[in-house]
Amino acid sequence: MKRTSILLLIVLVVSCRNKPVNSGIMNQPADFDVSSLRTDIIPVKRISGQLLYMPVYSNVPYQIDTVMFDMSAFVAVHNTDLTSKIYLTKVLYFNQDGKLVFDFLKGNNLHLEPLSTKDFYIPYEDKSGTGANFLIEWTADSLVNEPLIESVTLCLKPNNTVAILSQGKVISEKR
Repeated sequence: MKRTSILLLIVLVVSCRNKPVNSGIMNQPADFDVSSLRTDIIPVKRISGQLLYMPVYSNVPYQIDTVMFDMSAFVAVHNTDLTSKIYLTKVLYFNQDGKLVFDFLKGNNLHLEPLSTKDFYIPYEDKSGTGANFLIEWTADSLVNEPLIESVTLCLKPNNTVAILSQGKVISEKR
């Protein structure tokens, strides 16, 4: 039995060694041609703009509302269109009382190229509460695939790791 345990330990140690990764492959720029896709491109939902409500959870009650568990969060806006860019026109962050905390774009528009993503980060120190949220408005010059907009709220502390994934709710849209 002891011999089997030692052999098993050796196999585990050897198999868990870090193996070098060929990072050269990831550093080579590559071209992408939409026409190389083999599926018939049948547009699903084509629209030219939306206003979304996106919940995030800056602080979560812990131990029966006596302690708040602080979390950081980020919202990711993914342009899922293969050929057209979209424009972010509003990225507003509100606390649980509905008060504006931060305007990420400060009146400017931000464009996202096809298949690109933009993140907006809320730091761990933020105290906006369990009802914190974003309003995100985007537009496009033509009908495009609906973008994917998600939030990840997380706390990565030892023995207290928490992560919450949320998707936005469309409030209005333009077709």
